[in-house]
Amino acid sequence: MNQSCKYTLRRNAAIGAAIAIVTASSAFGIGASAASAATDETAAPSSTTTSAPQDATTAATATTATTDSDTQQAAPDDAPADPAPATDPAPTTETAAPDDTPAPTPAGTTTPTADPGTTTPAAEQPAPEASTPVTWAEPSTEDAPIVLTATAGQPFSHTFTAQGGDGPLEYLFAPVNFDPTNDVNGWSWNEQTGVLSATPKSTIDGPALFLVTATDLHQTAKQYVQVDIEPGAPVGVTFGVDSSDSDVSWQVDADGTIREYTPGGTGETVVSEVPATVGSSMTLAGLAVDALGNRTTPGDGYPRSTVTSTTASDGVVWDPNWSANTVTFSEPGTRTLTVSEGGVSTSFTVRVSEAPAAAAGIAVGVLPADETSGDRWGVEGDVITYYPADGDAQRVDAIPARQGDRVQIRALAVDADGQPVGDHTDLSFTSDVASDRIEYDPEAAATWVTFDHASPHTITVAYGDVTSTIRFEVQPTATTVVSTTHTSTASGTLAYTGADESGPLAWALGLLASGAGLLVWRLRRRLG
Repeated sequence: MNQSCKYTLRRNAAIGAAIAIVTASSAFGIGASAASAATDETAAPSSTTTSAPQDATTAATATTATTDSDTQQAAPDDAPADPAPATDPAPTTETAAPDDTPAPTPAGTTTPTADPGTTTPAAEQPAPEASTPVTWAEPSTEDAPIVLTATAGQPFSHTFTAQGGDGPLEYLFAPVNFDPTNDVNGWSWNEQTGVLSATPKSTIDGPALFLVTATDLHQTAKQYVQVDIEPGAPVGVTFGVDSSDSDVSWQVDADGTIREYTPGGTGETVVSEVPATVGSSMTLAGLAVDALGNRTTPGDGYPRSTVTSTTASDGVVWDPNWSANTVTFSEPGTRTLTVSEGGVSTSFTVRVSEAPAAAAGIAVGVLPADETSGDRWGVEGDVITYYPADGDAQRVDAIPARQGDRVQIRALAVDADGQPVGDHTDLSFTSDVASDRIEYDPEAAATWVTFDHASPHTITVAYGDVTSTIRFEVQPTATTVVSTTHTSTASGTLAYTGADESGPLAWALGLLASGAGLLVWRLRRRLG
């Protein structure tokens, strides 16, 4: 008959089995577990946390061993076990180590533990990227800028390129010696591409200075730039003409165009020739220029030019005091004068007449106080011709005006060829209306007439025995005057349409009415 083992024998067997399992687990490095026998005996905690296998017929209690922060040590085999109730065993916990968990330290050894507050050493941190400075290949300063060259009339372009930077570069342009809003040379630039461009026109202001800044938005480099503007190739000579017997002056362009200017006049008038008289002289000084009018001869001084005439008897003398040539005309006739300088030359026509002859008439021009209207009237003898700003010339009976209006009369006595024979101050002005105010204007070399009374008025201009009459129809202030082209005269009709401009006096009159040179011609008569 089978007999059961005694209780004491079963308890000792369970304890021995637990000790054997703990020892084997420590030896293989898989961690020891706390085994409990069904007899309430518990094994000492080990250095790792592993669930020990349980006997199928006995109750076991598993506890998790904790490791001291500095050392781990297995309890001796004969350590007393804490009894546990056989009927209420502790739950068993089983934790598997992850695949990348370092192998546990065998029982009885010391394992260092990292301080949770420690960070990765600086040597192991990734190094920050170094900042690349922005630089220019060619250095410059405000006192020593880089120098570029542009030519007047030709396209200019230069691309500024800097190196370095931590990103795309932007180029900022700052003009130093000129106002970009009033720039005759048309400089422009692109801040993304760094391109500076222009087609310069004038050299008169000298070089253009710029400060160019390259930036990657947090670091910059400066470049100081000077652009010299050179003239184009010379195309001719330009010069002024002053006559000894006139206050009128002329300017001759490089292409030979003659522009006439009068004291107190309203601007320039293009003429085909310059008039002169026998015994008079002209002063000329020429400069070589390019197609845009820029001086092409270097140097600060006025260069010496030369003058030749197609009439051999004309005398030419260089005057060092005025840095100009003086030409004296010894006989009448038309000739061509040529002025040369800087390897180029320009010619113009001079018509020389005999000394002033007797006056054949008086050329008269009448302008309204508001000269911007463009209306003009010419008077020859007692014939009045209206020159509208737009349209054909028309002969009229009288010049319309309003009460209180003021008109300007420009007049000169002329000979049969239309040449002046006197000065404006040699003329006398009278009116048939006593209230009219007549005033001489020396600056304009003209006479002003103010109408205080509304009625027909006649102004008479006299040079010796030669006279010219100017008729005005002055309307009351309250009356609206119709456009001057269609204003009724005293007779209520235009007297004539289409002025006769065939004679020399009419030619001179046309110049007066258009504000040209004879308007204020002042003849300086020579003795003998």
